[in-house]
Amino acid sequence: MSESFWRNAVVSRRRVDDRAVGIGCALLMVAVFAGFNIVSRLGSETSMTAWDLGFLRFTVGGLIMLPIFVRKGLAGLSFGHAALIALLGGLGFALSAYAGFTLAPASHGGVLLHGTLPLFTFLVGLCFGYSIRRRAVPGLLLILLGSALMVYDTVGAPNPVQIAGDAWFLLAALFWSTCGILISRAGLHSTAAAPIVVVLSACVYVPSYLLLGDLDELMSADPRDLATQAGFQGVIVGAFSIFIYARAVESLGPNGTAIFSATIPGVTSLAAIPLLGERPGDLGWWGIAVVTVGMLATFLVRFVGRQ
Repeated sequence: MSESFWRNAVVSRRRVDDRAVGIGCALLMVAVFAGFNIVSRLGSETSMTAWDLGFLRFTVGGLIMLPIFVRKGLAGLSFGHAALIALLGGLGFALSAYAGFTLAPASHGGVLLHGTLPLFTFLVGLCFGYSIRRRAVPGLLLILLGSALMVYDTVGAPNPVQIAGDAWFLLAALFWSTCGILISRAGLHSTAAAPIVVVLSACVYVPSYLLLGDLDELMSADPRDLATQAGFQGVIVGAFSIFIYARAVESLGPNGTAIFSATIPGVTSLAAIPLLGERPGDLGWWGIAVVTVGMLATFLVRFVGRQ
């Protein structure tokens, strides 16, 4: 066999291996964000506020990512470009999400914050010149239908305050989706994207909290609650989630990664049954089933075809 055959075989194998890593990171992202909904819901039942959770997120995450940021810097990006990515994926997403949690039930976040990510990612992607395959449209429509069923089952008829909270959740989803598109377009490696988002966000959030927040009140919280939230919000969400999301986008692209996020509301609902004693209604179960079928159909279209 010719040398070019073996060279192409090696390149093809590397692509398969890279895609497998991306799929693994996307599945981890689903677990992390479902856990974010559950743990944030538990955190809302403690003495800590949403703004306290944000402080733990960016302080702990910033300290973890600081050595990497010092070594890699802005990875060749202009400060304005890096700041925009950090604003969308860090401060913008976190502040909008936490604002939503203060106004609307956390169960709304599971659907509106993460269930709409595929839709927003595909729409924002169209604005940046990304295309949608015709074969993927039926699966996307199933995802949209299933999400709508879960929205109707979960949200129902909210009051004006809850509507404002739901709007914050949708804004957070838009910020996160746009951040993924920008990371992909910049060709930013995950080991550079995560420190940029976390450290630049911490440089703004932490001083603001120390100036305007109540650190003494936060430190008086139950030590177990404080440790749980600091560990999850700071380490897993604050640092790890950005890395695995950026790594998934690096391998699968923003649209491919967004497909997996459609399962987050369903995973959250299933986990909430034993952990929170909450069960979805009949429409919620149908929504979970429809989204799962849509996600699998869309995934298969992208997986068996060339990207």
